[in-house]
Formats: sequence, structure tokens, C-alpha cells
Amino acid sequence: MRGPGPSCRTGKPTSTDILCLAVAALLWSGPPAAAEPTVAPDRLCHVRTPAFDSPLALPRTAAALRDGKALTVVALGSSSTQGFGATAPEKAYPAQLAMILGQHFPRSPITVLNRGVGGDTADKMLARLNRDVFAAKPDLVIWQTGTNDAIRLADPVHFMAVLNVGVRLILAHGIDLMLMDPQYAPRYVAAPRFRDFVETMRQVAGEHRVALFRRFEATKAWTEDARFSPVKLTTTDGLHPTDANYRCTAVLLAEELIRAAAE
Repeated sequence: MRGPGPSCRTGKPTSTDILCLAVAALLWSGPPAAAEPTVAPDRLCHVRTPAFDSPLALPRTAAALRDGKALTVVALGSSSTQGFGATAPEKAYPAQLAMILGQHFPRSPITVLNRGVGGDTADKMLARLNRDVFAAKPDLVIWQTGTNDAIRLADPVHFMAVLNVGVRLILAHGIDLMLMDPQYAPRYVAAPRFRDFVETMRQVAGEHRVALFRRFEATKAWTEDARFSPVKLTTTDGLHPTDANYRCTAVLLAEELIRAAAE
């Protein structure tokens, strides 16, 4: 409880009186309103349905983490990899993933390269594989795609063909691969064939026996049960992730890599 405020004179105010009243106002205005939270406890990130389809291990990644060797990860994708909607670059999921892994594997020098380009479709990502992926000689590629293709009404058959080519090229370089499907968000689910792109990514991952982060299912669960309220998961544009969304994406990815290293 606050004590009594300063005693100010009445009558015609002087500059001293004005200062006195200002101090009194500060003392009696009460505590400032709390800022709306932008993150939430990591324990809220977990979902009941499997967040990953992982038919095979990630051998290069697991060996590097297990043996304390350097690990290079390329995060390939569009705006939700680049970090649109985050309050700062370090809040995007690639930076968060690097931080979590670094804390868990202090012996391994870990680099996560953010190769997200806002607005990119699968075609454009395929075109920059040499420059943005292979030149870095990564151990692991996390390929997030499908969102812009669905929103721009791309042909799912063409999308599958492009994805197949990209997956084959990455695997031919001996690189571990994890696919990441689109996020659950109002603008994405408004696309007429949004489910086709989610299913296509699951089909391609199964055919090539590569890991798949089922981001659509995870973000759908986070949204529908309102576990993060009042923290928002999608920005006001109805599409891009917020800090909390990026954080949870990084948490689930990190836990999957930790699991792989333990096997």
C-alpha cells in the first residue's frame, strides 16, 4: 500500500506546484498495465497426436550431436521460416532451434542457417538449392513449403513433382532431410485445396522415407483448444506465426532431433 503523496499548495499554481502535482500523479496512478504476453511455457507446445512422421532416423544429424561434432542445418522455406510475424529475427524458429540445441548439446558447434524467403513457392525453392543449400554443405535440411503454393492456387500434381525432384536432389547429396508442411491459419485453410498440399507432403515423405514435421496438425491443435490464450498464434494478417508459434515449432523440432540423437 502506498503512503501519502506529497502535499501541494492551493491557489495560483507556480512552476513548483506543477512539478509537485506531476509527482503526485505518478505516485497515485497505480502500477502500469501489464503488457500482453507474446510467449507461453514450452510445456504447452506438446500435442497428443504425433507431430512427426519419421520412418527413418536422421543419421548425420544424430551422429554429430551424439559425438559432439559440428552440426550445420539449413532451414529452407518461405516467410514462416524467414520469420515474418516475429518481433525480432532471433524469435524466428531457426534461431530458436539453434539456441535450444546449443543448450542441450554444448559440445557440438551448431549452426542453423535461415534460408527462408517470403513468398517463395516450391518451384522457387528448388531453383535456389545449389546456392542456398548445397553450397553450405549441411548435415540436415528442414524444408518448409506448400503454403504459398496452396494460396496461389497451384496445381497439387505439379507441386508433388517439384517436391519429388527436390527431395531426390537433397538425398543424393547424402544430406538428412525433414519436410515441414503448411501451418494451420485462417488464410491458409481458406485456400480451396489446402488439404491436398498437406496430404501431398505426407505422401512424398512416406515414399522417400524421410521425416515429416506435421506442422499443420500441431498448429491446428494449438489453435483449437485455445491453450495459449491470451497469447496469439497467428498475426493479424491471418497467416504468419507469432513469437509463441515460432517458439513451439522450434521446441518440437529440437525434441525430435534430441530423440534421434538418443537412438
